[in-house]
Amino acid sequence: MVEQARAGQIRGVKLRQAVLDATMAQVEAVGIDEVRIAEVAAAAGVHETSIYRRWKTLPRLLADALVSRTEAEVPIPDTGSVRTDLVWFTTALARFVATPTGSAMVRGVVLHGGDPEVADVRQEYWRRRLAVAEDIVRRGQARGEVDTDADPALVVLSLGGLIHIHATHLGRDLTPAEIDKAVRMIVDGIAARPE
Repeated sequence: MVEQARAGQIRGVKLRQAVLDATMAQVEAVGIDEVRIAEVAAAAGVHETSIYRRWKTLPRLLADALVSRTEAEVPIPDTGSVRTDLVWFTTALARFVATPTGSAMVRGVVLHGGDPEVADVRQEYWRRRLAVAEDIVRRGQARGEVDTDADPALVVLSLGGLIHIHATHLGRDLTPAEIDKAVRMIVDGIAARPE
């Protein structure tokens, strides 16, 4: 009875945050493949029906939780220097990818497959995250640091792809020195040219 009263009191933003926090706690405790809605509901203090009503399926819930965590863990810096911003961004992304949650996100676990809505969520997330990260390069262009012909998407995808390859195929993290060197090569390549 107390559980029902408590569950009835959690709504809207609070319900979403409680469920997403409980989902990520389960991902970290048991691994992404072992997360179950019943355990998430119990940990969040809500009924399973509340989760199914809002997210419909476990993959959708996991997608939302992973997306929310990524946004929190990999903020987009604005230091006034494209080089510094790219180093900070790439370092935060590499650090996140080294966590179990980040690893699951990069590997696309549960964020692919036959569910079209999950695929839409994943694509929308990447479009939004890339657009925000691309602002680092656009701000550099506005300040005159970066050539106006530089492609912001290509810059972000190059750095993200470097991290992805190291994490998923080489099985190792990038060192700070490697991140600095990669950013330096890219920044040198996109630097504004004298007229």
